Amino acid sequence: MNPVDLHFQTNIAHWSWTIAAFLWFVGIAGMGSVAYYFVRKKPMAIVIFASLVLGLALVFSHLGRWWNMPMVFWTMISEGHFNFGSWMLIGIAVLSVHLVFSAILLVANLPGVLERFGWLKWTRRLDENDLFVGFFGFIGFFGTVYSGFLISQAVGIPLWNTALIPLLWVISASVATVAVLELFYVFGWVDERVSVFGIRLGLGLDAAKLLAILAFLHVSMAVGAAAGARYGAAEMVSGDLATMTWLGVIGIGILVPMAIAAFTILRGKSKPLLFISSIAALTGVFLLRAVVLLAGVWEPLVL
Repeated sequence: MNPVDLHFQTNIAHWSWTIAAFLWFVGIAGMGSVAYYFVRKKPMAIVIFASLVLGLALVFSHLGRWWNMPMVFWTMISEGHFNFGSWMLIGIAVLSVHLVFSAILLVANLPGVLERFGWLKWTRRLDENDLFVGFFGFIGFFGTVYSGFLISQAVGIPLWNTALIPLLWVISASVATVAVLELFYVFGWVDERVSVFGIRLGLGLDAAKLLAILAFLHVSMAVGAAAGARYGAAEMVSGDLATMTWLGVIGIGILVPMAIAAFTILRGKSKPLLFISSIAALTGVFLLRAVVLLAGVWEPLVL
């Protein structure tokens, strides 16, 4: 009997950089919305809104026929037929609500606008309402989780078919949010208490992110895992994507911020170092999404 002949299919993640940027922006907006409950500052409201707009713009730019989506929504609304079993429909609905809420909070943080258009002062009342802002944070968290489930539900890409991806997406998006808050401190937009808490939280999140990445790679390469998962993980560990994984995601994205956080706790703050740490962390979160998408291949055909 001839040995099994595996034929790997085309790597489908040729669009990874666009979708990686979408996932990156959605993650920052999502976990940034959770942070907004505790840090209600105008720069955070701007970052959340801008991230959602840019993320959704990237998705629309990636569609071959972008005008189909508005037509589909119009048909669903006019006919009263909704497929709530579709992760795509649920995700677009959540992101749309998130965008509307973020626009409300953005307006509430623009005093010049409120002074000129007095009828918009109701946005300020919502911004001061803990229940509304709490629900806003929940929507953001759900949007981040959704972005992970969207990837993990891809049929035929075994590397992505794991519950570790939503968990990894939430942890890494939290890392990105802490990095954004540290940048705010560097520019003088939040006080030192936020920075002190962020440094300690970021150190713990970086450790959790490292463990989650290693667990993801271990599960994907384990005996019994699908061939496509083992192949993709091998590409990340020792193949063409190894440099991006070890140098970009882990070296720059995790070890550099952890080292700076440890130095800061022991020796005190340095705004230049915090700036470097924040940029490194944001870069690592983006590269994580890109490398996971690039490593995704169809399960090979057995001939």
